Amino acid sequence: MPSLRVASLDLLDVATTAVSTEVDMAASRQAIWDTIVDNSTWPQWFDGCRSCPAEPMVWTAVGDTRTIDVRPLVAREVCVAFDPLARWAFSITHTNLPMARAVIEMLDFEDTSRNGETRTNVRWTAALDLGPMYRISAGFTTGRMIDAWGRSLENLAARLS
Repeated sequence: MPSLRVASLDLLDVATTAVSTEVDMAASRQAIWDTIVDNSTWPQWFDGCRSCPAEPMVWTAVGDTRTIDVRPLVAREVCVAFDPLARWAFSITHTNLPMARAVIEMLDFEDTSRNGETRTNVRWTAALDLGPMYRISAGFTTGRMIDAWGRSLENLAARLS
């Protein structure tokens, strides 16, 4: 699989392309966090995920790795930010579908509880460093990413409610 440059959070500020989506869930940050960092759960809620083997299976720190299969994409990823209950981010290091020079994806978790109801807003953001060759397909690529994450966050919300 072709290599990508490992991206840091700085890419979110300077990327040629950035996209996001968010879902407010009737679930605690702890329940959402525990599900997100447990890679064995991904095939149960992430749209199109066939497998997600990781080392370790439950991520606990920056540097943890996984390979996610969401056909047609297969990507190797490394955790680049790990702030329990607040922020989790990973960078794609290898992929079978060339799409960018660097990609970072991040989830932010905000407690939105109100009127005694436990709620959490989950915001997914992706930043891509696209070379000239990839800019032609940027709209297609980012559209697919937004759709997949939107459906997946809704699936996660339904699973945890």
